[in-house]
Amino acid sequence: MEIDTVRHVLRRFRELEKERRSWEGQWQEITALMLPNKGKWSEESHNKGTKKHGNIVDSTALYALRILAAGMHGGLSSPARPWFRFSLKDKELENAEGIGKWLQDTQERVHAVLSGSNFYPTVHAHYAELAAIGTACFLIEEDQDEVIRCRNLTVGEYYLDCDAKGRVDTLYRKMTMTPRQIEQRFSSCPQYIKELVQQDSLKTFPLIHAIEPRKNYSPDKIDGKNRRYASYYVLLGQGNFLLEEGGYEEFPACCPRWDVTGQDVYGRGPGMDALPDVTMLQRMRQDGLEALELEIKPPMNVSNSLRNQGGQFSLRPGFANFVDTNAQMPAITPTYQVRANLQALDAYLQQIRQQIGEHFYKDLFLLLTQSDKRMTATEVYERNAEKLLMLGPTLERLRSELFQPLIQRVLGIMKRYGKILPVPPLLSGREWEIEMQSALALAQKSADIAAIENITYFAGNLAQINPEVLDNLDIDEMLIHNAKLLGVPLSLLRGKDRVYAIREQRKQENEQQMQEQKTWKMLEKGVQTAKTMSEVKLDSNNLAQKVLEQTTK
Repeated sequence: MEIDTVRHVLRRFRELEKERRSWEGQWQEITALMLPNKGKWSEESHNKGTKKHGNIVDSTALYALRILAAGMHGGLSSPARPWFRFSLKDKELENAEGIGKWLQDTQERVHAVLSGSNFYPTVHAHYAELAAIGTACFLIEEDQDEVIRCRNLTVGEYYLDCDAKGRVDTLYRKMTMTPRQIEQRFSSCPQYIKELVQQDSLKTFPLIHAIEPRKNYSPDKIDGKNRRYASYYVLLGQGNFLLEEGGYEEFPACCPRWDVTGQDVYGRGPGMDALPDVTMLQRMRQDGLEALELEIKPPMNVSNSLRNQGGQFSLRPGFANFVDTNAQMPAITPTYQVRANLQALDAYLQQIRQQIGEHFYKDLFLLLTQSDKRMTATEVYERNAEKLLMLGPTLERLRSELFQPLIQRVLGIMKRYGKILPVPPLLSGREWEIEMQSALALAQKSADIAAIENITYFAGNLAQINPEVLDNLDIDEMLIHNAKLLGVPLSLLRGKDRVYAIREQRKQENEQQMQEQKTWKMLEKGVQTAKTMSEVKLDSNNLAQKVLEQTTK
């Protein structure tokens, strides 16, 4: 059985390796010019601190990517504020008493787990590679101390495949470990690994970690070999030993893609679009440096008579060269004079730098990272509406390929660790939704908020002519809708049942108060009438006396 498993893993790995090969040339060029510290293309690069910036003359692309990564981190998944919320497809049930508070409590617990782990440093590094390469990947493992533990994978280290719906469901990665690490990590390992441990060997061995859907999935069994996704660790070399077979209930990897063409497995990002400009910038910057050097230090023609000086000749500043002043021609002359138009070259370089910044949405993300904290989401939207609309498809893809799988994976682990309160009976069997509440998501939603404000202002003007026009507005629904768009916690809003009870009580109190006022008015009127009658003098000629006599007959 183990032999068949090893054969399957090796065969599948060779297939995925062959499928990925056409992407690698472009990836290597991008990492060399934009992400020199990323990418793993050979086993020799394991834990090597060699300099990797040799191909970079101008660091514009590195700076633009750094801004984009910081902007996406702050605009999509900032640790300083809630950037997602839980909701239900049944909006009426969501406003029921107690449901909103449970959703809010669960949301806060998930945020606490993410903050207590290494998720935020991992996802920050994740964004730069996603934008440059178009695809990024990191693993979410269970951790007894921190609940979750994230592991960032770099390009060249992993191989992906998709299911029939275009969702990434297969991950193979090639990794290296020392004998000591292998013995610590796995309960069984070959004898030669154990012998190397005794020698304190730092030699590394290649492994393949395969994660894929399990064909014979049994939900009734809880052991690792019967979970939804299979996990295999295979040690390569000397028989290809199966170190471990396990599994996951959820797909443990988040593999978002910036943009996908057709049925491609790997994505394409702004780094691929900016690559021609980045390559041109490097070349022109190098040519400009050479032109400047030629203008400052041009090649020189030196008279043969100076050879007899035994090499005592130099073009260094302040050096004294002794030459024959009787010669008809100067002993030292420039071979040719360079007159480079460095001003025009610099202007063109600035234009290319600006284009690279536009590829990576530099202006938009600088606004998010450098803007005044008092700036509202509406102001962000109004200033960068066009760029936010261009980012719309990417943000939606990140929601479905990064944030939803991430939160579902974290929720699954938290449930197994008992970190979530029991689900209310009303929510049993209900479908959840994950709504993004980040700064970028709110900026996009601010268009809806502005539309609601406009129609409310317009209806207020019409009400001055005909007050009945306000009957068309459902004020309660407008308030709840805007609160959700603005990311207001549901626990701060009363449920509809509670609101109805408050209004009924207020109505009864108003009716009672009106009845009391009516009673008091009747009493005051009766008192006033009695007082008036008591002041009437009953003489024989008085009209009141005559009326009284008539009534008593």
